[in-house]
Amino acid sequence: MTKILEELRNTAFWFLDALKGGHIRSHYKELQWVLDNPQSEKAKEIKKRNLQELLKHAIRTVPFYKDISEKNCVLEDFPIIDKQIVRENFTNFRSNAYLNGYNHQVTTSGSTGKPFKILHNKNKRNRNTADTCFFANRAGFRLGSRLYYFRLWDKQYKKNKWLTRIQNIAAYSVDDFTEANLAKLIDDMESDKSNKSILAYASALDTLSKYVEEQLGTPLDCKFNSVISIAEALSPDVKRRVQTYLGSDVVSRYSNSENGILAQQRVNDASGNFEINWASYHIELLDLNEDKPVKPGELGRIVITDFFNCSMPMIRYDTGDVGVMEFDTKSQAMVFSKIEGRKMDMFTNTSGEPISSHIIHHILQFNGIEQFQFVEEENGEYTIKLKVSSKYDRNDEGTIRNQYKEYFGEDSIIHIDYVADIPLLPSGKRKLVVNKAVLKRGKPKIKTNVTSDQLIKQRVDV
Repeated sequence: MTKILEELRNTAFWFLDALKGGHIRSHYKELQWVLDNPQSEKAKEIKKRNLQELLKHAIRTVPFYKDISEKNCVLEDFPIIDKQIVRENFTNFRSNAYLNGYNHQVTTSGSTGKPFKILHNKNKRNRNTADTCFFANRAGFRLGSRLYYFRLWDKQYKKNKWLTRIQNIAAYSVDDFTEANLAKLIDDMESDKSNKSILAYASALDTLSKYVEEQLGTPLDCKFNSVISIAEALSPDVKRRVQTYLGSDVVSRYSNSENGILAQQRVNDASGNFEINWASYHIELLDLNEDKPVKPGELGRIVITDFFNCSMPMIRYDTGDVGVMEFDTKSQAMVFSKIEGRKMDMFTNTSGEPISSHIIHHILQFNGIEQFQFVEEENGEYTIKLKVSSKYDRNDEGTIRNQYKEYFGEDSIIHIDYVADIPLLPSGKRKLVVNKAVLKRGKPKIKTNVTSDQLIKQRVDV
């Protein structure tokens, strides 16, 4: 009966889409063609058409871009924007053609705590749905099957019980991950005989797999078709533990609330590369300090152009994240070989050189560390906050300091603070890196309520 209901849900979804014009199916087919045939002339033409239509639409209908000439316009004619610029020029980023139509508001605070909202038109929502179906399928999930979804279920994302039942979603909020609730969750999953998958914050997968390891000591007695990690960096240690105790390969997804799914790892791909969603976005990698492209293999800021948000076009939008892009001979496309997270979540050593935030995970080689957080202070000082259990040996402090001096610099000052807990952010995520030095330095002040032409001139001046 369970399998029949899963099949009915899948059929009903696509049937309803067909009744509404088949827009999601059409987007899905385009995604599939472009991503499976990246070097084909058809794929290149589709991407070129989507980009040109977006740029012309923005120039014609969006006040912020009114000073850019439509004649022979190219992407480089548009300035780099970010959250601050959009937030302070919100009205000027709205398309005149979509002021009175359907506009879905998406709000996010991320790790900064400053609210940021963006509007999506109906076609953008359909595209995001198609992206979700496509990349979930890429990971092994089949629409209609059971999905265990672990995130912070706040007001914006909370679903009513009737809707979750229809969509076959088991929603668990990460702020309720007590030992008693984890025990019940494990019992629910082991007794659930349906086809099932997991979509979760990386920190939630860490908590769940660590609980299974420490409390049960053996893998769960159930099978998952797919496990997708979202919102936070997936460390090799968590990936290994999930494979061991949940019995499934886990892939990391790179996405954000304001745009959608930008990239995702492939199942059983030892390279760890992220397949980029070139069908829905154009992605540039720019120098950390200048608006110029970096070479393949070099670290750069991730700047995206969203092909389908016509309500509020996001063109050359600096996500605040950094990564490395390289050509993958297997897929014949550019991929992310590394995604380091936000620029403010990276370290600099005592010489001012950037260091990957992934070094923090080496702390887990020491026994008894339950939670941790790394803080870059000012003037070559760093703090490592640790929540430890009785298994932790405080004699390891010297070894920890010496190991991280190799990354931060031999002249670095490293403090180790023992804390009762590393609190969750309002988003339900746990911040593992805090760079106070970057936050205090801040960015050059740019005037607000300006046109793109004025913004370009200001960027030259700063």
